[in-house]
Amino acid sequence: MKTIVASGHIIIENGKLLVIKDNKDDFYKIPGGTIGEDISLEDACKREVKEEINAKIEIIKPLNPMLKWKNQQTGEKMLIVLIHYLAKLNNKKDITPILPVKEIKWLDISEIKRGKYYVADNIKFLIEKGDIK
Repeated sequence: MKTIVASGHIIIENGKLLVIKDNKDDFYKIPGGTIGEDISLEDACKREVKEEINAKIEIIKPLNPMLKWKNQQTGEKMLIVLIHYLAKLNNKKDITPILPVKEIKWLDISEIKRGKYYVADNIKFLIEKGDIK
């Protein structure tokens, strides 16, 4: 079975969650991506957010990891290991979408909880676990 390990960050400011949308998926998700064999989970998280939205982050602490058994967009069966970190954004004025990212948005967490937005499964998971409040 195909296995993917990905690392991403959670940035919350004033009750809003920083998310992106790219040309691969039709839902909002947190910036992040797969790790390389020669890089740590934390370094992968920092690299991906820099590559996707030109952000510089400081990792605060790890959050609940999530295992998925199929791709949310394609339905393909695979093991996806999602590692999450709570992080602080250090250059808010400099963030910008870098292709394939097409949108950066701050979603109100209370509106996410009410189902106003179509978000990635791991965002719903982290809300359920209490990591996103």
